[in-house]
Formats: sequence, structure tokens, C-alpha cells
Amino acid sequence: MSDFRSRKRVRLDADGWLYVTVLPFISGLGFFCICLIVASSGYAFDSYQKFEKAKSEHKPLRLEAMPDKNKVRPGETFWLHLAAFLEEGWHMYSLEKQSDDETVATRIELEALVFDPEGHWQEMPPKLVRDEVMEKIMKTHSGRVEFTHQFSVPKGLKPGTYPLSGILHFRTCDNRICTLPQEMVFKTRVIVIEKADETG
Repeated sequence: MSDFRSRKRVRLDADGWLYVTVLPFISGLGFFCICLIVASSGYAFDSYQKFEKAKSEHKPLRLEAMPDKNKVRPGETFWLHLAAFLEEGWHMYSLEKQSDDETVATRIELEALVFDPEGHWQEMPPKLVRDEVMEKIMKTHSGRVEFTHQFSVPKGLKPGTYPLSGILHFRTCDNRICTLPQEMVFKTRVIVIEKADETG
């Protein structure tokens, strides 16, 4: 009988030690984890926002715009050359629509036009490649690609320096990921001089 009581007391002592020592530790650890999650949730959300912003701002592309003539006269025409330089391993898509997603095709928007556009934008011949992101053959550009557009100078336009600007809408991919739809502004200027005297 005394042996049974002794074993029972040892068991009670062990249970008491477990209750006093281990359980508070587990409870404290759980509370600490909850506090850590709550306290760090804002930081994690901020980090994700920064990550998304960095992704959306990543533009593996450089853009240059230049008219083919230094000076033009009223009534003349000129070409605007828009050159895009892509980082190695990245490509952009043709001006041609190839998907139901309208953001896939490259698009060029002109702003505050002084000059009259003639026809449509032209592009260098695109390359047919297997796009792993789109999972099909796509018309793409890589390396250096050039877009051109012809303009005419209004006959009554006064001499001066006039801006010619616009926005390139595009997406770039490296066959693993694609950037979100992006925009890049381009600006150049065109010098208009007096019309030559046709009576001379």
C-alpha cells in the first residue's frame, strides 16, 4: 500500500513539474510566436509591396528617339526613328496583336502632335520564337529594335523648335517571367525653318 502511494506521489510530482515548468514555456512560446506574426505582418506586407513595385519598375529596355532630318520646312515630310535597346536575354513583342490580352502587343502613343502623322508605325521584321511564358510561337524583338513613323510638316507652321513626344507601351519577357505592362516616355524635337523661296 505504501509503495502504491509512493508511486502515486512521484507521478503527481512529475505532473506538477510538467504543469509548472513545461506548460508555461509552451504557452509563452505560443504567445511569442503570435506577437511576432502580428508585429511583423505589416513589415511583410510592406516588403511585398516593395517587391511588386520593383518588379513593375524593372525596365530592361533603353529608348531613344530621333528625327531623320535636322531641319525641315513647311510642306516637307520626315521620319521619326524610335530605337529600343533590350538587355540580353529579354525580348518584347511585335506591334501586331497576337493575344487576347491587349497588353502583350507593343503600342506607341503620340502626344500633343504639331506634325501630321502619315500612315502607321512600322517595325523591323520580328523574329518567330517559342515563348515559354505565352506557351506558343510569338513575334518578338530582341537586342536592338527600331520603329519608324512618317510625319508631314503643316504648310502654315511657323519656324521654330517643336517637341515630338509619346509613350511606348510594352511588356518584356525572358522566357521565365514577364514584366507587368509598362510605359516609357520618349521625347525629341524637330526644327522647322522658313520655306525656301520657290520664285527664285
